[in-house]
Amino acid sequence: MRKMIIVSVAAVLVLVGLATLRPALSEDQHTLTVMFPRTTNLYEGAKVKVLGVPVGTVDAIEVEGTEVRVSISYDPDVRLPADVHAVIVPPSVVGDRFIQLAPAYTGGDVLADGAELGIERSGVPLELDDTYRALDKVAGSLGPDGVNDDGALSRFISAGADNLRGRGRLLNATVRELADAIGVLAGSSGDFQGTTSNLNRLTRRLSESDGVLRSLVVSLVAVATELNGQGSDITAAVTTLDRALGRVATFAKDNRATLRDSLADLTSVSRALRRHTRELEEISDLAPVGLVNLLNTYVPRNWDPTNRGNTTVDGRTGSQNLHAALFEDLNTQLSYAFGAFCSALPPEAGTQLAPFCTALAGLGGDLGALLQEAYDTEVPLDPSPREVAEREAQP
Repeated sequence: MRKMIIVSVAAVLVLVGLATLRPALSEDQHTLTVMFPRTTNLYEGAKVKVLGVPVGTVDAIEVEGTEVRVSISYDPDVRLPADVHAVIVPPSVVGDRFIQLAPAYTGGDVLADGAELGIERSGVPLELDDTYRALDKVAGSLGPDGVNDDGALSRFISAGADNLRGRGRLLNATVRELADAIGVLAGSSGDFQGTTSNLNRLTRRLSESDGVLRSLVVSLVAVATELNGQGSDITAAVTTLDRALGRVATFAKDNRATLRDSLADLTSVSRALRRHTRELEEISDLAPVGLVNLLNTYVPRNWDPTNRGNTTVDGRTGSQNLHAALFEDLNTQLSYAFGAFCSALPPEAGTQLAPFCTALAGLGGDLGALLQEAYDTEVPLDPSPREVAEREAQP
C-alpha cells in the first residue's frame, strides 16, 4: 500500500511538471502560417514533416472566405529555406493527412519565424470526388447532350473502327517503326545539338556582318540595275556570240579532218618540245648573251671610236673583231682540223696514210701561217667615193 501511494504521488508530480513546462516549450517553438484552398481530412494535431521526418504539428485550422488558414509550429532547431512550399500529402485513400514542407534547407536565406505563405506557395492533393466530377463532365461533353447530339462522335468512332479493322499488324508495325524512329532521333540528339549550335554561330556571324551584307545587297542591286539598263546590248552580244559559235561549229564540221591532222601535228610538236625542255631553257638563257656578243663582233677596221667623224658610214670596211677571231692562231687551227680528219679514218687506213696525214697537218700549219701573215700586213684601202668628195670639198 505504501509503495502504491508513493507511485501515485510521483505520477501526480510528473503530470504537474509537464503541465507547467508545456507553455514554456510552446513558447520556444517557431510558427508558420500557410493559406490553403481547402484542407479536406486535415485536422489539428496533424504532423508536419520535412523529407518524411516529423518536425512540427498543425496547431489551428481556420476558414477565411474561400481559403483556409493553417497555423503550424515546428522545432526551433529546424531551418527552412526562404522559398519553402507547403503541400498536404495523403498517406492513403482513407486516413489522416500531414503537411510536407519542401524543399529541405541546404544553404542560403532562412525562413523567418512567424512567416506566412500565400496560396501560391501551397498545394493540395486531387480528391477522388474531383476526379469523378471531371470524368462525369468529360462524359457529359461527349454524350448526346454534347458533341454527339447529332451522332457525329458515333459516326467518327464507327468510321475509325471500319478503317482499322483488319489492319492490326500494319498498325503494330507503324507503331514499332515510329518507336524506332524516335529512338534514332533520341540517339542523334548530339548531332541535332551540334547543328543547332552551328546555326546559332552562323546567325551570330551574319548578325555581326550586317554592314557587309547590306553593302553586298546594295552592290548586287546596282549590278542588276546596270544589267537591266543594258538589256538590249547584252541581247545583241549574246546573239552575235551565238552566230559566231554557229560559224565555228560549221567550220569545225567542214574541216574536221584537217583540224584532226593539225592537232596531231601540234601534239607531236608539243611532245618534242617537252622532250627538249632543258635545252630550250638553256637556249633562252644563253640567247640574249649570244646576241649581244654577235653585235659586239662587228667593229669596222678603219673606224676610230675616239674620232668618229674621221670615218663615214659608207667608208667602213670589214670587222676588226671578226677578223681577229678568225685569223688568231690560224696555223694551229688548220693543223688541228687536218689532223682530226686523219684521226677519223679507220685504223687500217690511218696506218697506211700516216705519212700523208703528217704532211697534211704540216700543210695546214703552213697555210694558216701564210694567211695570218697576209692578214697582219696592212694594205692601203681605196677611199670611197664619198670620202673622195669630202676631201675635194675641203679647202
